[in-house]
Amino acid sequence: MRAFLLPSLLFVGLGLPALAQAPTEPPAANPPPDESWLSYPGPEAAPPPPDALPPPLPPPRAPGRGAEVEASASVEPPKPNRVSLFGGRVLEPGKLAASLVLGFPLASARLAVGVLPRLDVGVGADSLYGLMNEVRGYVRYGLVQGEEGHLALTVDGGHAFFLNTPSQEEYGARYFTGRRNWNVAPGLVGSVRLGRVTRGFLDVRYLLAFDTQPFQRIPLGGRPDGVQVSGNFVFRGGLEVPFSERTSYVLTVGGNIHGREEDAAFMPTVGVGVVAGF
Repeated sequence: MRAFLLPSLLFVGLGLPALAQAPTEPPAANPPPDESWLSYPGPEAAPPPPDALPPPLPPPRAPGRGAEVEASASVEPPKPNRVSLFGGRVLEPGKLAASLVLGFPLASARLAVGVLPRLDVGVGADSLYGLMNEVRGYVRYGLVQGEEGHLALTVDGGHAFFLNTPSQEEYGARYFTGRRNWNVAPGLVGSVRLGRVTRGFLDVRYLLAFDTQPFQRIPLGGRPDGVQVSGNFVFRGGLEVPFSERTSYVLTVGGNIHGREEDAAFMPTVGVGVVAGF
């Protein structure tokens, strides 16, 4: 019996340390889910309702002609220019306009205001660069006021101041302009639209000049009358070219046909300037 127990105890003593040193299997990194918990019906497992989902974003629009048209439609088109002092279109009531023109033989400035839907009035000044200065007033009444063309009746007149007396000058301000101490010029002015914005105009008048300083030119010619009246035919043509809603360039070309012998038979005229509205 003793011989049997001794080998058994030796076997058990040697086997216990080997069992203690045997490696154990490591636990799994991702244990399998609990199938019973996932199969449990509840709010976590149910899909969200359609109303809770955010609306889908619209696809990005590729740049093209449609985007350009939409951008151009949002921009307000420029307003037309309705300010004219040389054509047949009268000013709107309450509107002011001014002009300045430099040329030959005269330089001129004008200020006008619209008083009625078809009537405007104004004041101005003409100058032969110091040799003659004339203060003038004018009235313009619209006869035809359309979108493409205009026609107006106009009358202006004023008093002229000359640097020299009639006996001191031979080829001076009176010779170039045909004007005398008092001058009245009734006439018609018309304008028509040329192209998109440019306006062409024609101004035709009959200038009556009243000379209150006549003098005896011919020896033994007798005493002249206290007032002498002469007539002149005056015409102007040109362009008003707007470059903004209230401002235009002005170009005029024309001539004066004088009816007095001591004046130039024909005097060409030219001018360039600007018209501005307020």
